[in-house]
Amino acid sequence: MTLDGPSSIDEGLDVVDLGSDRFAGRYPRWFDGDRVFGGLVLAQATSAVCRTVSPQVPLHSIHCHFLRPATPGDESEIVVDRLRDGRTFVTRRATVRVRGKQTFEMMASFHVPEDGEEYQLAVAEVPSPNELLSSIEHEQPFEVLELGPSEQRADGTFESTRRAWVRCSVDLGDEPRRHLAAAAYASDMTRAAFRPTSLGSWGSHVDASLDHAVWFHSVPTMTEWHLFDLHTVVTGGGRSFMRGHLSDEHGRLVFSMAQEILIRELDVPSPVSFDDPDRRPESP
Repeated sequence: MTLDGPSSIDEGLDVVDLGSDRFAGRYPRWFDGDRVFGGLVLAQATSAVCRTVSPQVPLHSIHCHFLRPATPGDESEIVVDRLRDGRTFVTRRATVRVRGKQTFEMMASFHVPEDGEEYQLAVAEVPSPNELLSSIEHEQPFEVLELGPSEQRADGTFESTRRAWVRCSVDLGDEPRRHLAAAAYASDMTRAAFRPTSLGSWGSHVDASLDHAVWFHSVPTMTEWHLFDLHTVVTGGGRSFMRGHLSDEHGRLVFSMAQEILIRELDVPSPVSFDDPDRRPESP
């Protein structure tokens, strides 16, 4: 399978419709390293499942397992199974294969909008993006304004292990599907926040996403600034569990996420600091 598709394929956030609920994508070489960033896989699978459901039925959750790594430059094949089309809920499964091997599986649920009670927790009070514009970092396909973790408590824990303003620098147009795909990508932009004892460093561990879940509370406009606030809950046994949420500049929650990550310490580390202006990260 060779792709000669539109520029959106090069952006990595979209897929080509091959017909019969089969899709194809390409993993761009945005980052150093020999493993594709999980957010790319999430974005493409999200785009694929959204193409099989009416835009009038918004995506509300994805639940994913990363089975094998893929290599930048690889082409992916995504097969979507239509498991259920109910009156208010629609369920899809996306299976991703690279070079004939299954690398990723995702369940996705869509919900017809309904009226109901409204409530949400307050989001963190942090400096606005306008106060930080001089410190923008560029990490394709996003711009990032890093705020760092919250202050460390006396017992060594953190309320937040990463806080950052993020916005997509790719022209996403008006299609909700593309903004949801970008949000799915952003949900994996954890940097090293899942290792509270080595925050701000990269290269001391083998870090790999195991499973990942996102609950979408609304359809975002990802070309605008959003606050990503992450909380590591527990690490141990070579794994880390974290949760977080994304909110817009008005404090409205866009999604909640939870993730478990493999963290194996390297015998011979080669640390890379995220504070090093000359670094080019393996993942965001």
